[in-house]
Amino acid sequence: MENAQAGILMESRSTDVVVVGGGIVGCASAYYLAKRGVSVVVGEKGDVGLEQSSRNWGFVRQQGRDAAELPLVMACNRIWQGLEAELQADLEWIQGGNLVLAYDHKRLELFEKWLPLSKEHGLETRLLTSRQLRQLLPAVKPKILGAMYTPSDGQAEPQKVCPAFQRAAQNKGARFITGCAVEGIELQNGAVSGVYTERGHIRASTVVCAAGAWSTRLVRPLGVRLPSLWIKGSVARVAPVRELTAAGVWGRAAFRQRRDGRLYMALGVESEHPLVVDSLRFLPDFLSAYLHNKAKVKFKLGRLLVDDLLGRLDDYRRYRALDPSPSRKEIKQAVGYMQAEYEGMGSMTLERIWASYIDLTPDLLPVIDRLVRPRGLSLATGFGGHGVGLGPIAGRVGSGVFMDAEPSLDLSALRFSRFKEGISRKSTQVV
Repeated sequence: MENAQAGILMESRSTDVVVVGGGIVGCASAYYLAKRGVSVVVGEKGDVGLEQSSRNWGFVRQQGRDAAELPLVMACNRIWQGLEAELQADLEWIQGGNLVLAYDHKRLELFEKWLPLSKEHGLETRLLTSRQLRQLLPAVKPKILGAMYTPSDGQAEPQKVCPAFQRAAQNKGARFITGCAVEGIELQNGAVSGVYTERGHIRASTVVCAAGAWSTRLVRPLGVRLPSLWIKGSVARVAPVRELTAAGVWGRAAFRQRRDGRLYMALGVESEHPLVVDSLRFLPDFLSAYLHNKAKVKFKLGRLLVDDLLGRLDDYRRYRALDPSPSRKEIKQAVGYMQAEYEGMGSMTLERIWASYIDLTPDLLPVIDRLVRPRGLSLATGFGGHGVGLGPIAGRVGSGVFMDAEPSLDLSALRFSRFKEGISRKSTQVV
C-alpha cells in the first residue's frame, strides 16, 4: 500500500460506493446503485467496455446454464426485453432464440438430461430433429443431427451496452473516472475506507470489485484469495452474408447475425489459457475442471508470464486495456466449419478479428457477494464470458447486496466463501 500512498494527489473525493471496473457489470451496478439514491463513483483504468464486455459474442443465453445461475439469467432475460426502453438506447436487442447443435447422439443425450432443469424453472427449451432444425436454420446441412432450442434467448451488440449504462448512470448522478487506475483499496480497522487512484484518494465505506480479469490481483493485497484464471477467445466480424437465422448458434463454429447481415463468429470448441503465476497458485482449485475439459483447453506460454514474473501485470497503468493478439488459426478453423456445415457460404470476407481474456472461476460461476472480511468489500466478478447475459441482473440484484440488503434472488451458490469451503457440487452446464 506504500506505493499507492505515495501516489496520492492533493485532490480527495468522497462517495458512498466506489465501483472498480467499467465493464458491463460495473456500469450496470453504478446505474442501479444510483437509482437507489446511492452516490457512486466508477474507477476505470481505460475506458468503459474496452475489454471483455465489448469483445464477446453478444449472446443473452439461458439455455444450457448451470442450475445455480439459471434463475438469475432468466430474470436478466426479462430485464433485457425492456432494457432498450429503460436506457433509451438502441442495443440491437433481438429475441430470436438460441440453438446449440448436436453432431452425435451422445450430445443429444446430454441435452436430454438438461431438459428437466428447464422444465423445473418454466423455461421453454426443446430438442429439434435435423428436419426441424433446418426450418429455423435453412442453410444448415442435413449431417447435423439436431439441436437444443430455447426460443426466448436473445442477443445484443456488446459495444453499445456499456456506454448506454454509463449514460443512464450519469443521468442518475453517478460519476465515472476513466483513464484512471484504482491502484489499491484502503482499509482502516478491518473495514474499507476508500481507494487510491493514480489521480488521488477517494473516501468510501463500500467498494465493489467488478474488475473482471483484474479482480484477483486487485483484492490479493487485502488477503482475499479469489481463484480465477484467464481464457483467451478470438472473434471475427464477417462482411454481410445472406440471412441465416435470427437465433444465436453454437456449434463447432459459434455465430450470431446482426441486422445488417454481418456475422460475429468464433470457434465454439476450443479455448486457450495463457500461463501466468496464478496458473500454478490455483492449480488445486482448477484441476478437476481442467481434467473434465482437457480436450477443449490448450496452454500458451508467452509474454504474460514474463510480465507477471517481473511484476508488470500488477501495474494497471501499463495495461489500460487487455488487447491480446487473436488466433488466426482459430478463426480459420471457424471459417472452415461455417463453409462445411452451411450451404452457400462460399468465400467469407473478414472485416476485423480481435481477442479478449475471459475470467473463469473453478466452478464456472460468478461471485456476487458482500464479504464479511474486510467489511465493506463486495465482489461482482468471474462471469466467464457471460457478462452481457448476466450484467444487468448482477447490477440490479447486486445494488442491494452491496448495500447489505437482502437479495431478491437466491445467490447462495454465488457466495465467495464457497471457494474456502470447498466446491463439492458438480456443474450442470451443458455448453
